[in-house]
Amino acid sequence: MRAVVLWFRQLDAWVRRLFVLSSLIAVLGAVLVYTPTPYYVTAPGAAIDTSRLVTVENGDVHRGHLYLLVVNTQPANLFWYLYAQVDRRAVLETKEQYLGSFESYAEYLDWNRQLMTDSQRTARAVAFQQLGFGEGVRSVGARVVGVLADSPVRDLLHAGDVIVAVAGEPVTGSESLRSRMAGIPGGEEVPVTVLRGGGEVTLTLPTRASQEAGREGSAVFGITIQDELEFDDDAVPVEIRSGSIFGPSAGLMFTLQIIDQLTPGGLTDLVVAGTGTIEPDGRVGRIGGVQQKVYTAEAAGADLMFVPRGNYEEAIAVATRVQVVPVDHVRDALEWLRAAGPQGG
Repeated sequence: MRAVVLWFRQLDAWVRRLFVLSSLIAVLGAVLVYTPTPYYVTAPGAAIDTSRLVTVENGDVHRGHLYLLVVNTQPANLFWYLYAQVDRRAVLETKEQYLGSFESYAEYLDWNRQLMTDSQRTARAVAFQQLGFGEGVRSVGARVVGVLADSPVRDLLHAGDVIVAVAGEPVTGSESLRSRMAGIPGGEEVPVTVLRGGGEVTLTLPTRASQEAGREGSAVFGITIQDELEFDDDAVPVEIRSGSIFGPSAGLMFTLQIIDQLTPGGLTDLVVAGTGTIEPDGRVGRIGGVQQKVYTAEAAGADLMFVPRGNYEEAIAVATRVQVVPVDHVRDALEWLRAAGPQGG
């Protein structure tokens, strides 16, 4: 009987120790997860089969050949901060480095969701144009994405406004607006034509002098902008389900997937990963987090990875197994795949 009592006492002590240990682990976990840091983290994410996201009406689906690459990017809690100290694949950035001109992470996400929407429409239009039907994409103005806190037009321009003329001269996109503003001294008021709420309004807007290298003294509004685009993208019904993926960097792979499904036999039997924006004229633009995407492509067993030429040096610096192929235009990727042949020849 005494032995039984002693056993129960020992068991009770063991249970108490286990409870204390579990409590400490729970507290530590809560501290790691809920303690914020002033940093943002970018880490390797996932390779996603684009054939599971893209559906082309009457298209021929070829599973497991074309993968887009996503990174894990978010405000860094204490766990991610410590993780980045021991894993060279994760990168920490300050709020200023990560968000740039955006005032908040929410504003940054909203902008990137819009970029994803535009990327999908551009991918459809460019894919159709490459296949010989449709006129592609054209830029028709400069859309206001955000207004900086210290902007002179803080209460005059709003996100969603589309600038179509400055001082009577047409504006067809972001570069067009910058070109128009370059000839105006900072501080001058400028007449601007804006599309807003389905109508056209003309505003006289204050400016300030740019501090940007190469544009010093030129007039700026203190806004973030992107091209306002018109898309010839309805030749064939295409559905793209991006879910929680945001940003423009899947544009190239969406374009290739649409072409793949509309190409008898498909483009390739290789496992192809890739990243890069798709521009209205089919050019492939630079992206962020390319090294983290190389790690992701290699973990997924990709045979090759398409990257924008501007990211090539960064990518090959960390690639150990995957063949990295730089591209300037979607045509470069198509020519490479067609030259390799349907069996990866």
